[in-house]
Amino acid sequence: TSPSATQRFFHTEVQICFRCCHVNILQLLGFSIETGLHCLIYPYLPNGSLHSKLHSQDSCVALPWEVRVSIAAGLLQAVQYLHSSGILHGNIKSSNVLLDENLTPKLGHSGLRLLSADKKSEYAMMKTKVLQASLTYLPEDLVRHGQLAARVDVFSCAVVLAEILTGMKALDEGRQPAYLKDLIADEMQLARESSCSKGIPVEKLAAKEICCKYLDMRAGPLLEEAAVDFASAICLCLRKKNPSIAEALGMVGTAESRLREHCLWGGSTSGLSINTPEETDDEASSVSREVPSPGGSERSRQPLALSSAPLCPPLLAAACPDACCEPVSRVPSLPRETSWKIKINDQKRKLMENILLYEEDKLNSSELFDS
Repeated sequence: TSPSATQRFFHTEVQICFRCCHVNILQLLGFSIETGLHCLIYPYLPNGSLHSKLHSQDSCVALPWEVRVSIAAGLLQAVQYLHSSGILHGNIKSSNVLLDENLTPKLGHSGLRLLSADKKSEYAMMKTKVLQASLTYLPEDLVRHGQLAARVDVFSCAVVLAEILTGMKALDEGRQPAYLKDLIADEMQLARESSCSKGIPVEKLAAKEICCKYLDMRAGPLLEEAAVDFASAICLCLRKKNPSIAEALGMVGTAESRLREHCLWGGSTSGLSINTPEETDDEASSVSREVPSPGGSERSRQPLALSSAPLCPPLLAAACPDACCEPVSRVPSLPRETSWKIKINDQKRKLMENILLYEEDKLNSSELFDS
């Protein structure tokens, strides 16, 4: 509005940007004020924005789930870092999440400067006209009153995470409801109305419905438990009372761990478990029948339509007869004095036991993650 106001704005922007040092926050390389033009200089990121990767019509290959979950975790970590440093962002959206050559997310701050949190009051006030470009990602009370607080950033993160999970645009005039935030809120309201009778937490109930109805199938099948964890993180960020970036980050971290363990154990999208070469002999079908599952019973679960393979340690899974060259009855049993040996180190054995305890609800997710 005036040279002095622009100078103050620019000075504050540069100060705050240089304070931010995090792997998931876009780095400020430098600035220029020559001839009265104020410029901020950032590195070039070859993979563009998350918005373009999710919604571009030209993109022939959808982002895989492992990458999507990693991007979500990086975004939440960036926002948690800003808040712990006393900084509010206020302009979080998928077009403001940039991707480097390794698809590592970098939260940018174009369009709306970072704001230093006011320690003397609950809110930092902002002009409504500055927010018009980002209403899709903002809660109604901010749109109405122009009040910016940490929970606004948490809310915006939820909308971006919903874009990642569903592949749907945050705003689509041809959809009812047009706003993705309203679609998720409707599911949470339905879950809230039925949670009392079912005795299931609202976030968990809504998460299951969201996954069943809106999961982006272009990215391929997704492990059911990981999908529900990811959707639960969205619901935790959107709840009106005490939305928690830390809780959401924990849920996304759990989903990321499930996918990593699933890949480690060699899970397949067909619902079968594939034995890993380092722990079994070449005759996988015979070995798997020699190893009984804990408790004397075999555990097998069919994946839901939204899931890929169940989270099941390969050495504890019964081999499916259809996957073998011969029926089970035709394969002779090996004598006890066979020289074949199966070695499982103590850490992996403990992990497999904890996974089974978790599936039986005898262990919570945080205890499993710690193990």
